[in-house]
Amino acid sequence: MRIYGLAARSSRWASALVIVALLPLAACDVEWGGASLAFVNPAPAPDPAETTVADVESVAPLPEGDLLYLVRLGESSEADGGGEARAVPVARMVDGAPIDLGVPEGIDAAYRARFDSAFYGAGTELPLHAGGHRVGTLILDGGTAPSAAGCLSVASGRVLLLPDTDPPEYAFAWSGEGAAGSPITYDLADTDTRMRTFGPVLAEDLLRRGGERRPQLAQRIAMRAVPWPGDERPAMAATYLVNDDLGRDPPRGGASSLFFLARFDGRQYVPEWWEVRRYEGAEGREAFVYFGGLAGPDGRVDFVTRHDGIDPRLVASVDREGEDRRIDWTEPARCSASALLAPGPAEPATGG
Repeated sequence: MRIYGLAARSSRWASALVIVALLPLAACDVEWGGASLAFVNPAPAPDPAETTVADVESVAPLPEGDLLYLVRLGESSEADGGGEARAVPVARMVDGAPIDLGVPEGIDAAYRARFDSAFYGAGTELPLHAGGHRVGTLILDGGTAPSAAGCLSVASGRVLLLPDTDPPEYAFAWSGEGAAGSPITYDLADTDTRMRTFGPVLAEDLLRRGGERRPQLAQRIAMRAVPWPGDERPAMAATYLVNDDLGRDPPRGGASSLFFLARFDGRQYVPEWWEVRRYEGAEGREAFVYFGGLAGPDGRVDFVTRHDGIDPRLVASVDREGEDRRIDWTEPARCSASALLAPGPAEPATGG
């Protein structure tokens, strides 16, 4: 009987263990026969669908679309034989207007290497623009030069210009719609007596319209003849300042700046695009100086340099039919393209 009792008791133990083993694997406490047992689930396996961005090393995307390059021609640039040039992208061209380049702030070596491989390949050919039309071709040679920390590399190459072409100091290169076609001879136009006569009169009128009470005190700091294909005479671009200059030190007291781009209509110069800024000291200080232009698919794009006591940066306006001119794009303050290409930061930038 004892043996039977032991067997029965053993059978009951075995049955209990089977029941416990069949319990769902959930975290629980079980008490049985004076003993306390705890069952705890193992940590669940991670769900790939719930992986966060922080778990994966992010890779900044490269810009998409047609890049717009600022190009500085070397002193050896000549018609026929071409010459050395340096270039750096400044924007993307979308719907006929420049927009933000879309690169990360503080570019590192890995991103710079990917960018160089994608956009600075040896043999890359880009139409070269100055004065509102195509003037030649930029051919990149695959070489790059380091620039300021956190900025893009500067690409090297050579330019091919038509014979009897005056090489501009700066030009633009891009390969978007409307950029190709046969180059046109680029001629540097000189300001003349007519411009110097009409300039002060137009400046005084525009400054009054902009709210300046002392327009007669305006001093001209820049004037340039701007080629305008299809017009009888070149356009005139000029910058006038009241109680200010282009120095890094802000003015004392109230000041004003005027920029205008005016076309000759056969009798007089009519403003095509103009900007007036009134400011106190460094607060809101801006002065624009004409830089250059290119022919875009939606209309001519004109560029000026914006001076505010920091490195000059580019500003663009698109000449859209039936619309008033406005500022469509401003280059970010960091990594100014003209500063990256210039021999020294103090050199003023003038384009083509």
